Amino acid sequence: MAEAFPDTLIIVGAGVFGLSTALAVAHRHPSTRVTVIDRLVPPVEDGASVDTTRCIRADYADPVYSQLAEEAQQKIEEDPELSPYYFKQGMTFVTDGKPGPLLENWKQCMVNIRKRDGDSVLVEMSTPEAIYQRIHGPGAQLVPEARLNGCREWNVGYCNLKDAWVDAKEFTRVYYERCLSHPSISFRCGVAVEKVCVANGKTSGVVLENGQVLNAPLVLVAAGAWSNKLVYLDDVTVSAGIPVAWIKVTDEETAKWKNMSITTNLSTGLNLFPPYKGEMKCLLRTLPFRNTVSIPHPEHPSKKIKTSLPRTVVTNPTDVIPLEVEAGIRDNLRELMPELADRPFDRSKICWVSKTKSTDFIIAPHPAIKGLHIATGDSGHGFKFLTVIGDLILDSLQGKLDKKYADRWAWADKESVGSASFMGETLRELQTVVRSRL
Repeated sequence: MAEAFPDTLIIVGAGVFGLSTALAVAHRHPSTRVTVIDRLVPPVEDGASVDTTRCIRADYADPVYSQLAEEAQQKIEEDPELSPYYFKQGMTFVTDGKPGPLLENWKQCMVNIRKRDGDSVLVEMSTPEAIYQRIHGPGAQLVPEARLNGCREWNVGYCNLKDAWVDAKEFTRVYYERCLSHPSISFRCGVAVEKVCVANGKTSGVVLENGQVLNAPLVLVAAGAWSNKLVYLDDVTVSAGIPVAWIKVTDEETAKWKNMSITTNLSTGLNLFPPYKGEMKCLLRTLPFRNTVSIPHPEHPSKKIKTSLPRTVVTNPTDVIPLEVEAGIRDNLRELMPELADRPFDRSKICWVSKTKSTDFIIAPHPAIKGLHIATGDSGHGFKFLTVIGDLILDSLQGKLDKKYADRWAWADKESVGSASFMGETLRELQTVVRSRL
């Protein structure tokens, strides 16, 4: 006989994993009182789940993630509150064409797309000219290679016309308001969780930073890049910072590029989004950071550990991306969008995500503490699963998660991040970022 679901649940974190799980519990166990705790009121300004735009795609070499992403996207398209903030304009994936794992992964994604959807959703680009004209229109002339800082890197690509992008802040707001509509869900925002209460190998709730104790027999830590502060994750995740910048564009430029696809170079790490609300967002995944701090061991407070934790625009408002990152973004833009290559950034930030080496999530019970469950390790690709992930996390809480997910998201046998890499790049210590460009 299955164990009854508890009458009280605490969820630490009001991002994608936390909000979607709260809603799943409210639907399937309406008598359970759910308390969601976060430092700020959702949409949490500096959370990874809140940004101007996010990708919705099913381009995975792993068919399990690809199928799940398809299901999640279908639910978005059918949701009248989410669909107004959903823009199906395709996503272009480019590489430098050099042999290696990235090129093979890129090829495998195309194979998966053809198997699932046929050729009709694919636009292949076999030359730099084709990639450039996909953005700027037929006949657009490439920037001469002599004007680039190096050789061409935007060489071969494909566009998946089924892919889309969304207003991430509005998606999060919709889910927060849905949670508010359920009497069984309450929020405690404004004070962060200091620690999880553990005694005799069992959790009984959490302690807030103001000393208040909240009790529950089941605690879900879904705190993203802050999870390492609350749970000793034994080097299976790292808080990794991805540099992001926004560039203002004119009304004429918005009209010119408004229908472009999201464009990403798997080799250089640049992501460029279409214009939205008068600006274009770009990020560089291949120059990631860590912010190492010394904190009390989450499970043995008398000891100290070193771990990476976020520096955020809320706590460190003068932080901007380092100059070497800016140079990398501008080198990409010089080849892809020369009109923007030397334009000042309107703003920039480091976006912090919880990263596992395999990029698989961790959605599993704590191996040694009864009543403590983890949903973290989004690895920069968790947002797109907003509409489906909550039910899967609830399945995990109940011990009945499908094996194909449980195996991928298990705590045990996770490969250590060790020196910590992100998208194949070693994380560097965040030191040069603390400066102001006022």
